[in-house]
This record gives sequence, structure tokens and C-alpha cells, in this order.
Amino acid sequence: MVDIFTKEKRSEIMSRIRSESGLDRRVHGWLKAKHIRHRMYPKVEGNPDVHLKDADVYLFLDGDFWHCGPKYRRPKSNVGFWIRHVEEANERREERRRGLPYRWVRVWESDVHNGRFKGILENLSVKT
Repeated sequence: MVDIFTKEKRSEIMSRIRSESGLDRRVHGWLKAKHIRHRMYPKVEGNPDVHLKDADVYLFLDGDFWHCGPKYRRPKSNVGFWIRHVEEANERREERRRGLPYRWVRVWESDVHNGRFKGILENLSVKT
């Protein structure tokens, strides 16, 4: 079937699709339980996952594999593809994030799984 949209328009439409991950649900639940004012998926440049309203900080909840985090392990097969697809894309993303006009913090998937994200958020002077 032929797509009725141009490649650019289809890319714009698809970029708006967000599905809540387990990381998002876990962080959102903790923030809610602690009565920390926040907004999930704020509509600002860079597409952060959470805005902590009182601290005026944006959070990026990054998966270790897709964002080359501390637990990232390069696949053993088709290495060239994965370098282009994950590692080079991650470098471009990091370059864009460095120029964002607001304060932001990255929270890794591994930090959410082991509970370390709670300390990270408490260090942002967020009342818990």
C-alpha cells in the first residue's frame, strides 16, 4: 500500500507516538507516592520524559541499550549495523541535548531498576 504522506510528514507523525515504558511507570509511581509535582512527557524541545515542576528540572529516562548506558553491551553479531543504529545515533542525540535551553538530568534504566534514581531525584533538592 502506498503511503499518502511524504517521508518527512510520516516521520513527524511517528515522532509524536509515545508509549509508556516500565521505567516511566515506575518513576511516575514513585513521584506520585511522594507527592512530587511533575508532568509526564512535557512538550518541550528534546522530548524529555518528566518535568519536575518545583525544581524546574527535566528528566530523560534512558534505557541502557538504546542510549549506550552503563550496562550497555555491544551485540556480537552484525556489529556494523548496531554501531550505526545505536552508537552513532546516541552521539547525535547527546550533541543535541548539550544545547538544550533548560536544566536536565539523565536517569539510566539501571538506576531505576536498583532504586538509585530516588537518591538522584532527592539530590535535585526535590522535597520528598
